[in-house]
Amino acid sequence: MNGTSMMGDSAPATTTAATLGLLEVLDRDGQVRHSAVVRHWPLSVGRALDNDVVLSDPNVAAHHFCLGVASQPLAQLPQLSPLLHNALELRVGDTRNGVQLGAQRLRAGEYIALPTQDDAIELTAGRTRLRLRLPEHTLPAELPLAATATVRQRVVPIALGAVVLLACLLFSTYLATDPDELGRAVGNMLMTAIVVTAVWCSLWALLSKTFTRQAHFGWHLRVFLAAAIALIAVDAVPAMFAFTLSWPWLTDYSFIATFAVGATALYFHLLAVEPARHRLLKWVAATGAVVGVVLSLWLNVQRTDRTGDELYMYHLFPPALRLAKPVAADTFITGLAALKPVLDKKARESASGEDSGERGSDDE
Repeated sequence: MNGTSMMGDSAPATTTAATLGLLEVLDRDGQVRHSAVVRHWPLSVGRALDNDVVLSDPNVAAHHFCLGVASQPLAQLPQLSPLLHNALELRVGDTRNGVQLGAQRLRAGEYIALPTQDDAIELTAGRTRLRLRLPEHTLPAELPLAATATVRQRVVPIALGAVVLLACLLFSTYLATDPDELGRAVGNMLMTAIVVTAVWCSLWALLSKTFTRQAHFGWHLRVFLAAAIALIAVDAVPAMFAFTLSWPWLTDYSFIATFAVGATALYFHLLAVEPARHRLLKWVAATGAVVGVVLSLWLNVQRTDRTGDELYMYHLFPPALRLAKPVAADTFITGLAALKPVLDKKARESASGEDSGERGSDDE
């Protein structure tokens, strides 16, 4: 919606007309942007200035729709749900885009009785979301402010997440670095972690600010910290259990858990950008994870003729952690016999390819 102006909420202060309802214009995040008090039926809505409610949405017709008391017997009206005797009806005007009411789209000239329900009725005209509130609709309970508790609840998880992530990164750097280079490696790691975190969260905050007028930087920071810790756990825990139980498939397919963590983080990041579209965001995240897993399986088959990610289990941990029974050397050698035909075939293919290349060079 490019902007909305209202003509229904400017009644004089001396009016004695009863309030019959309230027509609200909703923003992308479901917040009320404008509202018009309904003093009479019918109520006309459109872009033309002679409407009771004027919308500046270019996808709305001059006289888009009208709300009023049903003018025909109820038996002749299409029904969405049980109706009252004096039910309101929605009549669509001369518009090519129609009106969306729940799961049903009404075209130009169509009309329908509005459903009787406890909650407010939402409809869409063009790209403008509207909500009709009537006196009989249930009013949601007041939400507490709890400003102090909210700040504490935001800061504590961020601090704990940062400490846990920092400890994991320091330990990983310590294991992978020689003692002489430890100080420099820790400094580089800290600088990289700070820059990556700041850039990543700032970009998401900018995207949130663009669509919802709120940055939600703290939200994106919490999502980033939780996802980073989960990725470290996904990288370390399957390897340890694979070594302990001699289950190499745990690390072979650990990339599935990596995509699951990434998809979950993407969902919560997008939730701050489009807070009113939970179902769509879940489908986007799930689809991304499935596509990533399928592509990884296909690339693994192309590279190694196996769906797994590793040719062999190379993770080594302290022997005290191993619970699987050791395999005798003779048994191990016997198990390798099945590899001999495969390796011989690959060797012959490689040798025949080299011979063909040499003959081609000689011919030239």
